[in-house]
Amino acid sequence: MKKLSITVKRIAPLFLAASLALGALTGCEYSSVEDYLEDLGILDPYDREDETGTVADLEISTVNFEYDTDENNSQEEPEIQIAESDASQELSAEASTQALSQDEAKELLEEPGADAEIGSHADDEFVKGYKELKDSNTDSEIKAARTAMGLTENGIKELKNAQKGLYAYELLTDAGKTLYVEMLAILQNLGSDVTVSTTSDEAIEMVFDYVMADHPEIFYVDGYQYTNYSVGDTITRISFTGNYLYGEDEVKRRQTKINEAVNKCLQGAPSSEDDYYAIKYVYEYLIANTEYDMDAEDNQNICSVFINGKSVCNGYAKAAQYLLGKLGIKSTLVTGTVNTRNSSGVRHAWNLVLCNNAYYYLDVTWGDASYQTVSGESADATKLPEVNYDYLNVTTAEITHNHKVSDIMAMPKCNSVTDNYYVRENEYFTSAEMALVSDLFDRRYKDGSNNVTIKCSNDGIYDSLFEQLITNRRVFECLQGDTSQVSYTTFEDTRTIIFWI
Repeated sequence: MKKLSITVKRIAPLFLAASLALGALTGCEYSSVEDYLEDLGILDPYDREDETGTVADLEISTVNFEYDTDENNSQEEPEIQIAESDASQELSAEASTQALSQDEAKELLEEPGADAEIGSHADDEFVKGYKELKDSNTDSEIKAARTAMGLTENGIKELKNAQKGLYAYELLTDAGKTLYVEMLAILQNLGSDVTVSTTSDEAIEMVFDYVMADHPEIFYVDGYQYTNYSVGDTITRISFTGNYLYGEDEVKRRQTKINEAVNKCLQGAPSSEDDYYAIKYVYEYLIANTEYDMDAEDNQNICSVFINGKSVCNGYAKAAQYLLGKLGIKSTLVTGTVNTRNSSGVRHAWNLVLCNNAYYYLDVTWGDASYQTVSGESADATKLPEVNYDYLNVTTAEITHNHKVSDIMAMPKCNSVTDNYYVRENEYFTSAEMALVSDLFDRRYKDGSNNVTIKCSNDGIYDSLFEQLITNRRVFECLQGDTSQVSYTTFEDTRTIIFWI
């Protein structure tokens, strides 16, 4: 939730008249009202009207946006739908279903237009509000403040080159990309009251969100403020300031701790050129080393994960993005809402990730058993997998069963299942053939797992396997040893069945 406050300072016509009268009494001569106000320091020369224009009120307004971190208002923390039962009978009835090849299954699952083009630029409607700030014709004070941030013409070119390939950045027009790097540089340098190249309030809001979506390393910012300089109803200049949680020394201290934690993680990262293994490693590492805690300190940024080991969805998602970036994997922050058994429209954050040149969704929070336990859906944590892989590299169709993406940023159509966890790990069922189920049980007994997870490609396969294995008790045909009962957990939304062995 964003908190908005506006402070307006108005210099009225009556004051202008009084000032002019004073100028006449002292014998001062000025060619225009603007010259007189400029000499008094009331009117910024950058804000002057055309010489043929008329004088209006000079208005300065400061707008503050802060992100509310109150979990009751801003965060998700819902329950994953889980149903648990015990199967205690054994029947020998047989059933079979026509098997599909993996390629046939992909054709059924993948809608036309995979990785569809986004379309027009996100900031097209704000183009008229952009204004180019050249070094040669910028006021000296404004130029000095921008130069201190590295915002010279050459500096901006270098910053823009460094952002190439970042998801949110690439959605903007060239002028929008200029504003993006201006705001980024200001935030990176803990800058304040620096003029930027737009007179659009809406562009400021959008581009700030895009900067934060691409840059999880900016953990020390929780909002921003900007000041409008207006003549009459026309905004002539905007200066931008970040809302900084810590001073420069504290930022450096925390960054050192973050670096230590990240380096420790990266030491165990796989060296494969296959993006899937790096993404899987980050998913599992964060789940193993982070506890879901709604009361965690700094839970809206990566400090909560890398320094304290406790966080909520924003912390998980930003930490995943940060680690993936270190491993050369492109990703961005996705925000929206989720629906659960007991609530709907609850705020949440997860990731969009580019894996082997195809886009997928990744939700580390919903993959963590500690999140599932805290949510209150199941009182018995032993009946939940430590890692729930239902949210590792999933399609748009899969994620939208219970997630809804916000309209802040356009997302591609994620249709590929090639690097979905269950496909890669051969736990993805495109048929309800019992021989395939038995083979999976054998593999899990062999590798010492405590569960067998079955991911179904569609509702028909899920219903058929549920009927055979649970309703008709055929799961006992797959169990080894003297077993009279077995516990299972189902995730109906994601068509997943887990048997505990």
